[in-house]
Amino acid sequence: MRLINNLAVKKVIMLLSFVAIPSFTVLSSEYDRWETHNPEETSVINHTPMSQVLKFLTVEDGNNAKMAYYLTKGGALDYIVNYRKYLEKIPVSLLNKNEQLAYWLNLHNIAVIEMISTDNRLAKKLKKLRGQPGNPGKEWAKKRLTVENQQLSLEEIEQQILLRYWQDPLVLYGIFYSTKGSPNLGIEAFQGSTVFTQLAGIASKFIANKNNVKISNDEVKVSSLYAWNKDRLFAGDDKLLIEHLHKYAQGRSADKLKDVVQVDDSHKFSWSTIAERRPRQSSGFVGSGAGSYVGGGS
Repeated sequence: MRLINNLAVKKVIMLLSFVAIPSFTVLSSEYDRWETHNPEETSVINHTPMSQVLKFLTVEDGNNAKMAYYLTKGGALDYIVNYRKYLEKIPVSLLNKNEQLAYWLNLHNIAVIEMISTDNRLAKKLKKLRGQPGNPGKEWAKKRLTVENQQLSLEEIEQQILLRYWQDPLVLYGIFYSTKGSPNLGIEAFQGSTVFTQLAGIASKFIANKNNVKISNDEVKVSSLYAWNKDRLFAGDDKLLIEHLHKYAQGRSADKLKDVVQVDDSHKFSWSTIAERRPRQSSGFVGSGAGSYVGGGS
């Protein structure tokens, strides 16, 4: 395996200029290009900075986790921005599918973290700023990222790339909104070699939370994440949704799901922020190199 660092990024970018990719020139949709991948490619992206960011910001709170965005100033914010810029330089179309999936999830999520870190007040306005799939709010519709010279919004990464080219419900569990209703990412970045195992683990925890999946006799009331994406990921079929819950539920949740035969038409989602409240005294990022990361190292 090869670890993509600064030199490798430059090498792959040079390679891209000599590789003819038909879907880049003949498009039925502006998003068709993102279907391109190389199943034989073994390059591995260095996502260590994402893990460092998650470990630095995550504050355990019982079964939940909060994010200490008030710490992201100075060198810490530079670290986040540099990692995002590093990802934007990578010609993702040349990678294999699993490496691409980890790439898009981490890029989406670090962009959300950067957005809130830049203005902590946004953490309390996420319902309005995110909107809903198909009807995004201002911040999710904004073209804030540039990959292979194409500007992209968070909404486009979610709906036109992730859910379009990985039509697997597991992908939902890797999309971060920084709300109580969205999945808890944990403290490790997604990696191409383990991304589906990571997503399955998050899925089990998400399903076990009664706020996301509430079982009452033979009926289940689910998170809006499932309802919003039911047509796309479950062909609009409640039976397929129930089968998905069965597949990833564990322990008591799995036992209770055995009797479920229908999905409640109503659904809910908590837009409450998981931003940790700033204590009276706080310190900034004290780790070495926080402001100097530009995508190197192994």
